[in-house]
Amino acid sequence: MGTILRIFLWSFSIFCFGICQAAMAQDEPFKAGQIWTYRGATPVSSRLIVGAVDNFDGESQPIVSVSVTDAPIPNGGKQLPTVPHLPVAADALRKSVIELERIGSIPNGFDNGYSLWRHAYDSGKGGYFTISVEEVVGHLRAQFGQQPAAK
Repeated sequence: MGTILRIFLWSFSIFCFGICQAAMAQDEPFKAGQIWTYRGATPVSSRLIVGAVDNFDGESQPIVSVSVTDAPIPNGGKQLPTVPHLPVAADALRKSVIELERIGSIPNGFDNGYSLWRHAYDSGKGGYFTISVEEVVGHLRAQFGQQPAAK
């Protein structure tokens, strides 16, 4: 009986550790360089990379600018493999992310996209997304005529 109880307790502690790790990742503040898995990633190898976090006066939450890698979007007969810049409300992004994988480098093209968006935002002409990243990528694919890839 003691062995069975020890195995149960060990298994239960491993289970709880995994749940706690996932919960802690959900509470992790967004920071530049973070690489996250996200819900509905198509293909599953697609990742979010945080490029910048802005706290603006008048906004109820931070705006997190991300790149989405390995998310092919049609672009003039070619595939754009990375969405270089998407501004997303922190709450929507928090609901999108699953696990913080690691810290890495910000993809090429992010700085240019961010700069253009920031200029538009500062002049009152730029907004940000309040829907999931999966939905944003789906809308981009639909806008450019590509059906969402099968999971």
